[in-house]
Amino acid sequence: MKSLSTILAEQPLVVLRSIAQWWGVDEPASETQEARQQLERSMRDTIASRFVWERLGENERRVLFAVVGPSARNWCLFEMISERARLLPEDASDALDSLIEQHLVFQENARVQGGDLIGQRATFYGYTLPRNPQAEVEEKLIAYVPTELATALYTTGREHFVPIADRSDKTLDELLMPYRQGDLDQIGRRFGLTLQAYYSRNEVRTAIAENLSQAEAVRYALTQIEPKLRSLYEWLRKRGGRATTSAIRASMKLDGAELAAVLHSMEEYALAFDTFSEDERILFIPKETLANLSNSEERPQAEVGLQIEPTPPRSAQPADTTFLWDLAVIAGIAHQHEVELTRSSSLPKRAALRILPLLVGPRAHQNEDEALAYVELLKQEAVEMGLVVAPASTSKSRNHLGPGPKLESWGRHDLVMQARRLFRRWPTDRWWSDQPGARYQEWMTFYIETPVAREVVQKLLRECRPGVWYSLASFRTTLHGDNPYVLRPSQRYAGEAGFKLAGDLRKQWEYTDGEIITGMFRSTLSELGIVTLGYNRETVPPAHENVNPDYFMLTELGAEVLTSDLSASQQPSSKALVVQPNFQVLLMEPYMPALYWLIRYGVLEQIGRVSRFTLTREALSHGFRQGASTIDEIVEFLEQHSQKSLPQNVVYTLRDWARQYKESVQRAPSPRLIEAPNEAMAGELVSSPKLRAFRLRRVGPRVVAVPPEISLRDLWHALERLGYTALLGGVEDVMAAATTSLKRNRRRRTDPAVKGA
Repeated sequence: MKSLSTILAEQPLVVLRSIAQWWGVDEPASETQEARQQLERSMRDTIASRFVWERLGENERRVLFAVVGPSARNWCLFEMISERARLLPEDASDALDSLIEQHLVFQENARVQGGDLIGQRATFYGYTLPRNPQAEVEEKLIAYVPTELATALYTTGREHFVPIADRSDKTLDELLMPYRQGDLDQIGRRFGLTLQAYYSRNEVRTAIAENLSQAEAVRYALTQIEPKLRSLYEWLRKRGGRATTSAIRASMKLDGAELAAVLHSMEEYALAFDTFSEDERILFIPKETLANLSNSEERPQAEVGLQIEPTPPRSAQPADTTFLWDLAVIAGIAHQHEVELTRSSSLPKRAALRILPLLVGPRAHQNEDEALAYVELLKQEAVEMGLVVAPASTSKSRNHLGPGPKLESWGRHDLVMQARRLFRRWPTDRWWSDQPGARYQEWMTFYIETPVAREVVQKLLRECRPGVWYSLASFRTTLHGDNPYVLRPSQRYAGEAGFKLAGDLRKQWEYTDGEIITGMFRSTLSELGIVTLGYNRETVPPAHENVNPDYFMLTELGAEVLTSDLSASQQPSSKALVVQPNFQVLLMEPYMPALYWLIRYGVLEQIGRVSRFTLTREALSHGFRQGASTIDEIVEFLEQHSQKSLPQNVVYTLRDWARQYKESVQRAPSPRLIEAPNEAMAGELVSSPKLRAFRLRRVGPRVVAVPPEISLRDLWHALERLGYTALLGGVEDVMAAATTSLKRNRRRRTDPAVKGA
């Protein structure tokens, strides 16, 4: 028997095109070897085989099935065809001649011994009976089908002759059963499904079938195929999920290779399959897929669209930028207090508890765990934005919270600009935490992608108008729409929890994903002053009471944050200070440059839209030690931004405090000086977070001063670890002082522990 490639190599172009028409594949354009190989690959396919069976008459079908059947093993003796096909000899001969003429069956003289061939290619089926070596070897005429085509022709032929082979009654799992592992993986990749590498072929097939039979998977697949295929699928559904190929030809005006391409596309996405049923070739949708689509359409559809409330809510929580005020508190703590950090660069609990009374955010007044987490969030955000530095302490050095390099530029921004910077960082900020809603329940929360959730909330917020009350429930419904995976897109493609759990996700969505969205309004959006929250109750719930808002309103500040890159349209007055004779300073408007100036020179007592500070000698000294302005510049700033003239006692006392500080500095030991080889390295020493605790100060282009109270031994070890000691000048004194200190400590340790020992 010849192979299929050998047979095609012997045929002229006109015969090759005739063969392509019979198999419903693209006709070759030339007689090249590549064109012949492409034709061979196209013929080795079950859909192409059904085109052959569809075009044959009943007698021809019987004869072809007699040749390819398993008992025939892809060949049959001429003298046996009539018996196997159960036809009269004349009818069988006519049918065989027709098949040979159409190059579907081939004939040759072969040597046969005991019902088996001798010296031929191995038969396709492996369960042949052993040959009787004592039998006589005869040369007889046989009809055969190339081995490469036998499987596809036999499999599709059974659908016509064997009732249980009808695929239209099978489940999707059973339809996928003949598929090889590579074919299953290909289908999974089209849907983006990710399956575990250790899954067996059966587990992969079952997982794919469970996911692809869901309505969500069908909707996804329809978005990936051409419009004409979507129209065909909807047309097929209207006909009960079943239609003959003749009806499809009439409807779509397709046949041959074009129809085969449509059938392949449908099967590649497991949307529909073709088969022979009741002597007709049909295209059908699997029954469980149809049932899931019907159930999905019967489910009540939520009303999508933001719902405007005509009347204001019964109570409303005024919008306030509490997070911005609390961020300023952290910056003030870094200026005015020596807060020692832990080895993980976190704030110790005792320090965080001392900060809490100064904070105004609602989270600071909840239970202790939530409040401490909020303090750590503020510190981490300040570090990320360069407002403070928080180097971790080690066994050899105790580092402290200190002002950051970008604090001065941050203080020059107004409220809108600061809120915009935080709001734009929010989606991708890995440190930021949003509180969940009051009704939140855990359900596969690990699939929720927080950046995606924040981005979709931002996008829908831009469609809201400022000053208009909206229902928060309508916001969630609009965001949800008909896509339960809006906050967890990766779950859609999870083989073990993807499309097949879409129904369960819809039931849980309001208490998981929906409460995540509600929590964003309760925490982040409210804390940044983006929205005002409304409640369907007489009074606004206190911070410690866990209650969800019912309504929200986009504020003017929120609208400017969302839609513009400019500063606030209405700026607060720069003359916002009221300096009182008792040294209290009131900031009557949220003028941020004045606020961030005051946290450097005053003690914070209250912060918000109206803030209160007290000028003290200690706070002024802290400001001077941070390398701040002179006393003349401080007085000038207060006069420039004060609503009225400064009290004389305040001015005299401030100058007296400055004089006392200057005298104390002059009496103090002079700082040691370190010379860097260039200005860049001098800047590195002063700004390095790992050296921030030593409060190095730049006193020249290449000269850095070390405060006298700093431990020279710790400084020497820090410079040595960072590799600076070999590059710096003037470190001999530091090294000598560190060595002297080390010897003194060693002598102290060698003293006897017991008197008289």
